[in-house]
Amino acid sequence: MNEIHNLLDQLSKTYEKKSHHVVQSLIDSVTASDLEKRCEQWFPSKVPESVAMLYSWKGGQAKDAWEEEFPFWFRDMSFISLEQAKFEYESMMSSYGVDNSLEEDGIELRFSFPFAAFNGGWFVVPSSTHQWSDKYPEPVICVMQGINLYFHSVEIMLKTCNEWVAHPNYSSGESDLNEDIEMSIWKKHNPGIFED
Repeated sequence: MNEIHNLLDQLSKTYEKKSHHVVQSLIDSVTASDLEKRCEQWFPSKVPESVAMLYSWKGGQAKDAWEEEFPFWFRDMSFISLEQAKFEYESMMSSYGVDNSLEEDGIELRFSFPFAAFNGGWFVVPSSTHQWSDKYPEPVICVMQGINLYFHSVEIMLKTCNEWVAHPNYSSGESDLNEDIEMSIWKKHNPGIFED
C-alpha cells in the first residue's frame, strides 16, 4: 500500500474516532484505466499521479458536502466523486478559467484537476507547468477568491489534515481550531507557505 493510501486510512480513522462517520459517505475506488477513460472527455490532460492515488483509494463521496451528514473534508473542501469533479471543473472554467493564464496566475486552471470542492471553491492539482514546479511538482492549489498554494503535495496535505483533525480542540468538519494552532500545524508541514 502506498503512503497516500496509508494517510487516507489514518485520516478516516481519526474522523471516526471523533464520531464523524465519514466512511459511510465514501464510494468504491476507481482503477487507473477507468479513471483515465472517465476523465478523457472533459479533462484535457493526463490526470495527475497524486490525484489518481486518491481515487484508487476511494472514489470520493456520492453526494456533495451539503448533502452529507459527515463529509470527508480536506480542511474545508470535501473529497468529490469523478462525476462531481467534471461538474466542478466546468464551473471552475466558466468562472475562473475564462481569463486565466500561466503568466498572470502562475498556473493554467484548464490543466488543473479538481478533487475537492465546497461552496464555490476548489482544491486542484496541476498536470502541467506552474510557478511552483521547481519545488513542488504536484502541489495542492486552492481556487477561491484567488489562486493560492495551500499544500506542497497531496501527501503533505494529508499529513497536515491528519494533525488538524487529531488535535484535541478539533470537533467540526469545517475546522474550528484556533487560527494560531491551525496555522502552526500548516506551516510545520508546509514550510514557507503564504510567505510569497
